[in-house]
Amino acid sequence: MKRSFIALGVVCLLGISPVMADHLKDRLSGMLNEKDDTPGMVNLNGLGMGAGRPAKPVSRSAKAVVATVNGKKILKKEADAYLSERTKGKVKDFDLLPNKQRLALIKEMSLPLVLAQEAQKKLSKEEENAVFSRLWMQKKAADLNVSNEAIAQAYEKIKARAKAQSALAQVPPLEKIKERIKMQIAEQQIVKDLMRGVQVRVEPNSDTVAGYAGMMAISVDDVNKALQMMTKGKATWATLPPQDKVRVLEMVAPRQMIALAANNQLSKAQKENALTNYWMQKQLANVSVSDDEVKKRYAKIKKRLAKSKKKLPPLEKLAPALKLELAKEKLVSDLMKHARIKLMK
Repeated sequence: MKRSFIALGVVCLLGISPVMADHLKDRLSGMLNEKDDTPGMVNLNGLGMGAGRPAKPVSRSAKAVVATVNGKKILKKEADAYLSERTKGKVKDFDLLPNKQRLALIKEMSLPLVLAQEAQKKLSKEEENAVFSRLWMQKKAADLNVSNEAIAQAYEKIKARAKAQSALAQVPPLEKIKERIKMQIAEQQIVKDLMRGVQVRVEPNSDTVAGYAGMMAISVDDVNKALQMMTKGKATWATLPPQDKVRVLEMVAPRQMIALAANNQLSKAQKENALTNYWMQKQLANVSVSDDEVKKRYAKIKKRLAKSKKKLPPLEKLAPALKLELAKEKLVSDLMKHARIKLMK
């Protein structure tokens, strides 16, 4: 087996591009607070001010179930908290709202839940582990201090390797790839710390367990998936020479250790947000938005700003953002149409 094969990094085994750090609620907050009558969005302007309020509203206990969303219970204290945040403290009791506005509020606050449920249902276990691992690595890397000197030294090594391969090789300026180099150095340090004192050994007497990293078993299936990625199907655990098996396990073990640490250390909310963001990115790539739809949205914004002094950038500059916004709205609208939302009396 060639040395270049063994030299492949742990990061490539994570299997996905970096997950965006922003949370779903932050990403969608602009959409939810729009006064526009966009399909799939709800309008809560004037909450608690409309007609239809009961003459003598009865406020239920904080633990009362006020609604269900795809079978998941929503407690009154959760609805009250969201209502208070949504109205900036002007209305704090969900039971004071008319039924129509109660339903609107539940639909709005249930959006992240519906998206999270869909993501958990559609993503594979491998994708979940990759998403959690990437997020955990990003959080750990953010806490590490990587010096400019270390980055400069790594950059010089990159240039030297590139020139060794080809005299005409071009390496981007340091400033353009500085953050990427910094992340690589941080990840190498994280893996080094994680694997310190961990013994990796082959299990010769099993058809299902390839080996162990400390007390953690590494399955043959997991090793074969990694080999499929690294060698494009040219090697399997069964065909590896004995002298290469330990080195392959040493490459796979960090990935397994990272996944274990991520599952144990990330909170439930962090996991749900990460999965939802990743699933949204995948789904948005498949949502079709026409040029006419983008032009209509642009014209609508232009009309809305006609009497103000705000200057609207040209269509060609706003088109990508408008297209993404429309795609999000379509995806959200379709999901909410199929969500089973029930108010409890």
